[in-house]
Amino acid sequence: MDNQAERPGYQFAGWYVDEARTKRINPGGKLPSAITLYDKWIPILYPVSYDMNGGTNSRKNPQFVSVESGVIALHPARKPGFRFDSWVLEGERISVLPERISRPIRLHALFAPLYTVHFETDGGGILQDREADENGYLDSFRPPMKFGCEFTGWFLDPECHWPFDISEPLTQDITLYAGWKSSWYPVTYDTDGGINARRNPSRYSNSREDIPLYPPVRRGYRFTGWQDVRGNILRAIPAGMMGPLKLKACWRKIRSHRKEDL
Repeated sequence: MDNQAERPGYQFAGWYVDEARTKRINPGGKLPSAITLYDKWIPILYPVSYDMNGGTNSRKNPQFVSVESGVIALHPARKPGFRFDSWVLEGERISVLPERISRPIRLHALFAPLYTVHFETDGGGILQDREADENGYLDSFRPPMKFGCEFTGWFLDPECHWPFDISEPLTQDITLYAGWKSSWYPVTYDTDGGINARRNPSRYSNSREDIPLYPPVRRGYRFTGWQDVRGNILRAIPAGMMGPLKLKACWRKIRSHRKEDL
């Protein structure tokens, strides 16, 4: 009887007299003239070693594999100040261990610099470049500010057509562009008995030019200007002004020239 049978990835465990392989043959016993023997094989456990390159391995990664392990997903390693790139097996990048392994395995951890984000704020507050974490995620941070404008989010293009989702991991170095819209401020008028001009704005936004204000009308009075809450007389909303605006019409009574009034 040949006890030197071979099967790649397995260790021969002996001959058995039952198909379930629970009753091993007695080497010193007498065999009947006709008998069927069943061979039993045990998968060999092969060690998996890791070259961590200064990093720390995941506890989920296997320490042993066998020819019966099947495909095994590999988990990323960690290294402070770097992001995990991939595992390398015999010069090839892999993300899983292949099935039917019948030899010891040595994996090498490959790391790369963290992804960097550059910010273009289009006149807003300056933000320094930031690095994503080892998984490619950006930590939350305050958006920039810009006078007279409301921040609408980060975009992947200068025209602000393609929004950036901060909850998604980065896959490369990128530049983000700040999106803005003008802030609108209400304008309220106290005409003090007069009728306001329809052309006067009910709101305004930060502008580089003065915004004209038109006179109201009131019988028997001459309009002398709009007065703000600080007492300033305005004939236009000044360029660069921001915030809600309350205006009151100032009048001067027109003297009558009729004889009965003399």
